Amino acid sequence: MKRWHLGLLFLIVPPLFFLSLWERVTPHLESFLVYPHSRAIYDREGKLLRVFLSSDEEWCLPISLPEMGKWLPLLAVEIEDRRFFRHPGVDGFALLRALWQNLKARRVVSGASTITTQLVRLTQPGKRTLGQKMREMLISLKLETMLSKETILESYLNRVPLGGNIRGVEAAALFYFGKKAQSLSLGEAALLVGMLPEPERLRPDKNPERAREKRALLLQLLRKRGIITPTQYAIAVNEPLPGNAFGFPQYAYHATEILASSSSLASLSSTLSLELQTWLEKAVKESLQPLPREIIACGLVVENATGHILAYVGNGRFLDNRDNWVDCAQAPRSPGSALKPFVYALAFEQGLLTPSSLLADTPLGLGGHVPRNFDERYRGPVSCRLALAHSLNVPAARVMRAVRPSLFLATLRQLGFAHLDREASFYGDSLILGGCEVTALEMAQAYTALARLGEGVELSLSQDAVPPRKRVFSPGATYLIADILADRTRFAPLYQRKEGSLPLFAFKTGTSYGLRDAWTVAYNPQYTVVVWYGDPTGKPHQELVGLQTATPLAAKIMKKLTRGASPWYEEPPDIEWREVCALSGKLPSPFCPHRMKAPFLKGISPLAICDLHQLVNGQVVTVWPRELAPFLEGQKSLPPSSPLTPSFLSIVSPVHGKRYLPNPLTNNLRLPLKAETKEEVYWFVDGEFVGKSQPGQAFFTTLSLGTHTIVASSLHGATAQVTIEVGYPAYALQDAFGSELR
Repeated sequence: MKRWHLGLLFLIVPPLFFLSLWERVTPHLESFLVYPHSRAIYDREGKLLRVFLSSDEEWCLPISLPEMGKWLPLLAVEIEDRRFFRHPGVDGFALLRALWQNLKARRVVSGASTITTQLVRLTQPGKRTLGQKMREMLISLKLETMLSKETILESYLNRVPLGGNIRGVEAAALFYFGKKAQSLSLGEAALLVGMLPEPERLRPDKNPERAREKRALLLQLLRKRGIITPTQYAIAVNEPLPGNAFGFPQYAYHATEILASSSSLASLSSTLSLELQTWLEKAVKESLQPLPREIIACGLVVENATGHILAYVGNGRFLDNRDNWVDCAQAPRSPGSALKPFVYALAFEQGLLTPSSLLADTPLGLGGHVPRNFDERYRGPVSCRLALAHSLNVPAARVMRAVRPSLFLATLRQLGFAHLDREASFYGDSLILGGCEVTALEMAQAYTALARLGEGVELSLSQDAVPPRKRVFSPGATYLIADILADRTRFAPLYQRKEGSLPLFAFKTGTSYGLRDAWTVAYNPQYTVVVWYGDPTGKPHQELVGLQTATPLAAKIMKKLTRGASPWYEEPPDIEWREVCALSGKLPSPFCPHRMKAPFLKGISPLAICDLHQLVNGQVVTVWPRELAPFLEGQKSLPPSSPLTPSFLSIVSPVHGKRYLPNPLTNNLRLPLKAETKEEVYWFVDGEFVGKSQPGQAFFTTLSLGTHTIVASSLHGATAQVTIEVGYPAYALQDAFGSELR
């Protein structure tokens, strides 16, 4: 063969061979851009709550190049591939340099990998042969024609191994330094970049001295090249190493499980507040300490304006043992009396009752059973306000019959109680007494509708969700319910020591049959709180009483949320006040001896005239009106022995409306509080619990100058109230020093 033929062959064959390989090698772009990643869930302020392992059982948190901060991309390019932004994917100068160094040393002492070829190797690993290296180079050259330099660098830094099962700079920054990549200092970024060649050998948590030496070499090189200033070098090289690894946060286990199962996104923004979440986890756990270990608890906090769940504790004994991994907030349980406010709201809205309407708390047969109240007593005639505030069973059952069980059940379903999936006839009258199953999440959603004055909203854990809203009750009806449930005298059996002033909020308790569940739901215009305690096996415990066990935590949460403030509702326009008979709650007749102001729903509430007081033979007598017959089971007259309050309670000292003179030296008054009753009495002064007294005994308290409201309350709900003044007569008195006291 002639020489020129041979030369031509050498000129043609290599390019043809290269073109053949070029056509056969096709990068799969999806493998470079989509890869197994962890899911990170953040709170409403961007604080990390929890990280999940990827499908490859690795910690990998992809982020964009700008989110990696200033130093990491800069240092990675400067140390790993200085001509990255100038070469086409393969660095020819580095290849020649590596070839010369390796030939000279007669062994491999230098490589010519670029960031692009390293990314190819991470994505499509194979045996380290010459053919494989050639293939990687060809793919790198082709990849750079398909992706931008920034995209390649971003993918590389998101996938590079950095010790153990840590992949990518974001996961490494969180694991080793407890912060995001964009927040890393120069020294911290240098530690991570220094790990790239040998991630296990140079881990700062396992080999701190090697990591420190490597960092110093890199920083010295950067200083020589003029990338950093001498001052920056001095600060970075002396930065302390992180010591033990921070690991990954695992807050809000049950809430984040729900979020992770609902989305495949790498990053999720939740509605949770990390600060409130950690506080609630601690508060629920502390509340369980004095209780039997079989009792567990859950707690929820909802932001009413948005329906966002701010804190979610699915199990207060989480991690104690393997039986306490259950999410109790999603477990169906008996609600006890917690559904009663909804039937009263329905009755108000239908124009059947007002808060001052009279109901009968007398024996009533319910399918062969005669329900009793929690204290096993009947109170005779009671107002709607008292019946709901003290959660009386028989009046609630009568109200449900009046509004129709089928309509009540439909309303509960509209509120979100999805577990009520049987017909009304299946539940019967027990529906209002806890003979059904609901979850804490459903309870929170339903009460949020009350807190939003009748407008329901679906609860959400994701900030990206736009929860639908729907009107369930009128503003006026729910305002009346909130006003009733804000009765603070119900705290009497609860606070046996001074807890400090509590904010104003409505609350409802629930205790299931046989003492198996204890509930308290509390709300104000801003927040709704649900607390549940119970034994997952269904075993009864004497501690499982709503007011006794659940209400203290609910009150503590509300106090934490409001921080001393007491926001309350403005009176809706569909509320009006009228004068009514103090006994019947109807519009007064000329024969009504006592009258009071009471709220009504405009155009809806009944306008009947009181016929409880009638003139018979020249005397005013009390007779039941006919329209109350369905409630009163045929009783036609009020027995003299049937009181209108749960039990007889009257304040003997002090006397209502009187002025009491203080001690002129202290301007205070030490006053005995005494009530006529057969029960233990709890005393409140200006809304704060001050102490208790035994029957027939006095409790002494010190009062300052001014007007004071004193409330006495018994364990079973009887209350009495007086208002007095501590001060001096209108004319001035002279003390021993001649100064005026007024």
